[in-house]
Amino acid sequence: MFGTITDKFKENPLYYYGLSIAASWAGVGSLLNSITITQQYGWIPSLIWAAANIAACIVFGIIVHRLPEIRDIIRTKTARYIVGAMAVFHIWLNMNGIQTVFSDTIVSAAGGTAIAYIVAIGFIFLLLWRGMIRNILTDSASWIAVYGLIALITILAFIHTNGNYNAISLGMEKEALEFGIEKALLLLPGPFTFIYFFEIMDYNDSGEDKARRVNMQTAFTLGGLLFGGYMLFALALALVQFTPTLNFIKAVLISLIAISTLSTFIFSTYIVFGRKIGLAIDIVAVLLWPIFIEMGVMGVWTLVASIRTYLVGALLVAAIALKIAHSRRCL
Repeated sequence: MFGTITDKFKENPLYYYGLSIAASWAGVGSLLNSITITQQYGWIPSLIWAAANIAACIVFGIIVHRLPEIRDIIRTKTARYIVGAMAVFHIWLNMNGIQTVFSDTIVSAAGGTAIAYIVAIGFIFLLLWRGMIRNILTDSASWIAVYGLIALITILAFIHTNGNYNAISLGMEKEALEFGIEKALLLLPGPFTFIYFFEIMDYNDSGEDKARRVNMQTAFTLGGLLFGGYMLFALALALVQFTPTLNFIKAVLISLIAISTLSTFIFSTYIVFGRKIGLAIDIVAVLLWPIFIEMGVMGVWTLVASIRTYLVGALLVAAIALKIAHSRRCL
């Protein structure tokens, strides 16, 4: 079975790359934060947030294609170690998400904590060998499942709500708009701190595993659009109400989303630090996770987003300076 899927991937990897990019970018915060922002701040701030979410991967693909010096900088040890360290925060973020969503179900917070530990530890060892192709294929499978499950839960929730939708404001107040714009601006630099995105481009260029080479700018555009389809459902779910059963299905859905991103960042530590050190970092990250549970999903996400804004700003300045230096040498 795995061999057949692998052969299909090698023949036409573009759609698998697109699914993996969308799955890796989603993260647990994409659904939880979308619902929260829509309900608390209104439609306009939420749409600004959603648009930035969709655009982030597309813009990343365009900029890296036109400014390849970014890839040269990311290949340096210093840059890789700094960006690689960010993976730990994403591990905590997605474990927080798994724990949070099960807290509102019969599984309870304790059960959610146990599930988060089991998933994280499982992927730590699963991705030790043949990590890239396994991560791409597990991402693709889980993201297809996400589409099916989010469509199902949306339909069932709308039937249950029966027209008694949550009242959501337009969100034209200054405070609401500022919130939406601020979170959108924090989103856009995100893909530049995903070492996996740079690695998947190198993987495509190298022809490793004999996979056919494709246009990676197209792959990142596809990833952004696939993510956009999912965001439409996420926004719709802000309107409806959930029964205990629907809450449980939602928890499973968000866990699938979290698992895709969690696996990517566990694998990212192996990419940057190697198997032995990466394994040690992942284990320590999981052991330290309880310290960050109280911060919640939005708390850890905001911390990560704030740090990476400065990091990506420095990265872009360095890449532009390198491009100018190369241009002058050619004159």
